[in-house]
This record gives sequence, C-alpha cells and structure tokens, in this order.
Amino acid sequence: MKSNKITGFSFLGLMQVACILLLVFSLIPLFVGSVWYLDLFTHFRFQYLIIAVVLAMGFRLLKKQTYMVLALLLILLNSTYVIPIYTKSPGDAGGKHGINIKLIHINVLTSNTEYKKLVEQVLTENPDVVLLQEVDALWMTQLDQLRATYPYQIEVPRNDNFGMALFSKIQISDYEIHQLSDFELPNIEAKLNLDGIEFRMIATHPPPPINQPYFDARNSQFENIATWVKSDALPTIVVGDLNTTIWSDSYLIFLSQTGLRNAGDGFGFLPTWPTNLLPMMIPIDHCLVSEAFRVVEIRTGVNVGSDHLPLVVEVGF
Repeated sequence: MKSNKITGFSFLGLMQVACILLLVFSLIPLFVGSVWYLDLFTHFRFQYLIIAVVLAMGFRLLKKQTYMVLALLLILLNSTYVIPIYTKSPGDAGGKHGINIKLIHINVLTSNTEYKKLVEQVLTENPDVVLLQEVDALWMTQLDQLRATYPYQIEVPRNDNFGMALFSKIQISDYEIHQLSDFELPNIEAKLNLDGIEFRMIATHPPPPINQPYFDARNSQFENIATWVKSDALPTIVVGDLNTTIWSDSYLIFLSQTGLRNAGDGFGFLPTWPTNLLPMMIPIDHCLVSEAFRVVEIRTGVNVGSDHLPLVVEVGF
C-alpha cells in the first residue's frame, strides 16, 4: 500500500511539474522580441495543445480541480494558434481560368543518398515544377531522369546545405540568382510563362536560427525577400525551407510585409521536419502565394530519405 501511494504521488507530481513547464513554454513566445533561443519556443503550439488536453483529462480523473482549470486555460491559449490553420478558407477548388499549376518542394538533405527514391517520388507526383534544396554536385549527377522530363532547369549546387535546383515543364522566360543576406546564400527568382500568363517563383532557404547571428541573418533575408516581392506586381509564389513555423513573430512580420498568404491556410497541421522525431515534427517548409492564386491542394509527400518531408502544392489562377 505504501508503495502504491508513493507511485501515485510521484505520478501526480510529474503531471503538476509538466503543467507548470507547459505554462512557461506557452507564455514564453509572447515575449520573444529579438532573442533567438526564445523564438524556438514558438514552434510547438500544436504539441503544447495536445499535451494540455492530456493533462486536463488526467487532472480530471485525479480530481485536481486547480490544475485541471490551469490545463483548460492552456488548451484555450494554444487553441487560438492552432484552430485558425484548420478554419481558414482553403480557397476555390480550381483556378478562375481553368489553369492549375502543381509543384513539389523537397529539401533532400545533402548527405542523403536515396537518389532513386526521390526521382521516383517526383515522377509519381508528376508536378509541373520541382524545387530541390540542399543539393550538391553529387546530387546533380543523379538527376538525369528529371532533366529528361523537365526541359527548363536552373541548377545552383553547393556543398554547404544551401544548394538548390529548379526543374520546370513550364517555360522559364528569365531567371536571376540573388544573394540576400550576409551569408551570401542563393535565392532563385524565375519568371515563368504558362499559356500567356506570366508569374514568378522565388525559391529561398534562409539559415536555421541556431544562434543569434543565424537568427538575425534569417530575419534579414526575410526582410530582403519582402522588399523584393513588393518590387514587382507579377503573381508570385515563394517556396522553400524557411526554417520557421507559422507561429514565429519573424514569420508573421515577413508575411505582413510581403502581402502573401500561406498556401496551407485551412488545410490543417502539415509538419515537414524532423522526420526522425515524429512527435516533435513542425511545419518549416512553406509555400506562400499572392492573391492572384487560389490553392487547390497542399499536402506532405512520401519520405525520400531526407529529414524533411516533401511539400506538394497545386494552385490555380
């Protein structure tokens, strides 16, 4: 009997500690400012919500009223961030002009050697545009099948996890490679022409916010891309591994500065990274579109051996 009491007390104590920690983690994002390590707490709103629900149920069963109320308040707080990604309108079911564009974005992971798996995934999805990130020179030697299928190609391989390549069935009328941060990382701006309709695609991969300089460089790249987006009235798609989630202040500022919206709005939680830690997966790969587009579909694809899942998007004009 004594052992059971100790076990019961320890379990309740762990739940109470978990609830207090969850309170702290849920409130920290409200005071991020420009501090890189505080920003990390913003990315797990979905996980916070699930944990709060479990805790509320546990405290209800254990008849711990005070902690149950606290868990319910945490459910309410985190729901305000999670529910909108399910309730916003996903847009029309097709393009106004009957013209749709399907694209796939994959951060391949430079060290990944599952080349065949990636090519098979792309050919199975059969998108109009393919964006690959973290490709190096070795990766580019393995993509001849894609070159045979996609006549328009922009290749910028690098050995530092920031290479990228764009393959398209749609005519690329012009393109530029921009470096928009102190880290001199490549960004692709491609102008495409589909049946006389011109639009542009911007592929970007800012540095991960693993310390203050990287955090500042990521945000600086966001600011430069926002200026770049507003410099041209063409319908625009921005796609890439943005190394942020939709709950980060930096992301929200970037979105407001560009005037774009996330293609995932209304389609729910679409985590893409890290594939080797399923409970902690978060959405850091994004497709942002201007008002000229309506989102038909957005979903994650099959794992191709990377630490990221592919992002498959179909939009219409």
